[in-house]
Amino acid sequence: MKKNNRGATAESVIQFGGFFAILAGILYISIQFFHPADQLSSVNTDLWMITAVITISFSLFSLIGILGIYLKQAEETRWLGLIGWVTFSLFWFISMNFSFIEAFVLPLLTDDAPRFVEGITGIFGGLQSEVNLGIFPILAPIAGILYTVGGLLFGIATYRAGVLPPMAGALLAASAVITLAAAVIPHPFDRLLAIPMGIAFIWLGTALWYSFKRKNGNHH
Repeated sequence: MKKNNRGATAESVIQFGGFFAILAGILYISIQFFHPADQLSSVNTDLWMITAVITISFSLFSLIGILGIYLKQAEETRWLGLIGWVTFSLFWFISMNFSFIEAFVLPLLTDDAPRFVEGITGIFGGLQSEVNLGIFPILAPIAGILYTVGGLLFGIATYRAGVLPPMAGALLAASAVITLAAAVIPHPFDRLLAIPMGIAFIWLGTALWYSFKRKNGNHH
């Protein structure tokens, strides 16, 4: 009985994983076109709050989405899929927490600690801070490595497994690696590098959703 329950739970995660991966991809692409400038004057605006809340949402949706994608092909992807899934998930978990701080902590500090807020907002633009930012300057490059390595491994594992469209897996892997170009593309233009990843999420999510529908349709 327990095994049946576990199977049903996994099936639900796979089904919802497809839906949330599509949603995450759409939001991830959309946000790149209206993200406010990473500077102190943006922090107390409505657009900053909206953007940060959307980022929290699609980071959470991404976690659910890639869990569904992983469960669908766990046996076929083996260790490579597991390592890729864990690494990639860690990035989205950090992203979710960082965006929570951007949304609900930084606006409270703009008057009392403007230099700290300026330092935090400048991290992704590569600006040096005059004050101690604690763990955040170390966390940003770690998150970048998790995104690149996790996305690459998870994409390769998906491509090799052949359960979902292999080219969607290849796009995921390429999208993760292409972010390295951010080193030579000035901020905020490097935001456009997120678009291929969003497309890969939508593609994999759609394939996951339809594979679930097909499977269930065949039972009737």
